[in-house]
Amino acid sequence: MKIVRLPLLLAALTLAGCASLLGKPQPFTIYAPGYSPPTAPAGGEKVNWQLLVETPQSSETLNTPRIVVMPSPGVIEVYPGARWSDPAPALLRRLIVQGFEQSGRILGVGSPTTGLNADYALAIDLHAFQGEVRADGSHAVVAFQARLLDYRSSRVLASRAFNADEPIASKDSAAAFNAFQSAVSESVASLVEWTLQEGSAAQKSR
Repeated sequence: MKIVRLPLLLAALTLAGCASLLGKPQPFTIYAPGYSPPTAPAGGEKVNWQLLVETPQSSETLNTPRIVVMPSPGVIEVYPGARWSDPAPALLRRLIVQGFEQSGRILGVGSPTTGLNADYALAIDLHAFQGEVRADGSHAVVAFQARLLDYRSSRVLASRAFNADEPIASKDSAAAFNAFQSAVSESVASLVEWTLQEGSAAQKSR
């Protein structure tokens, strides 16, 4: 994969650091998406087990607070003057936990630092968390592979790929943020429903 404009990006970071030392920091906007289910929750049976959500694994390109955009396949740039509130993997983990909490259907859910006495774990490989420019316009793309594990044995109980693709209305970072929020909420809502179903099925087979 060819990464372009890296010298310019490093130079910009260096200049930003120098500007900060001189009392002239470069302004940028921080975006912190929240989970909002795309449709009203359908309800469903509550489960009496607990889930640990691991921090998603990703490439170094995605493991950053920079908002990544691909103007063409294999070419990576970033939105200037914009950041995520956390690196993309940590951000996605937080939104996944929010999704389960808002469902109101699970006994307990949390990250590895919560000390949760988990029954199952959710492991995720994050493949895409970026803007993509195509012939039909710009899109926010979120794609990941999820694996539901038995927490005590680490045995894989189920696996599924999740993908969401939302059009970006304009070229500015605010429009990209709105599209990302929709894409993340859509994929997280699907992940929550799938995990609850698969975990319940595993419980019944024990």
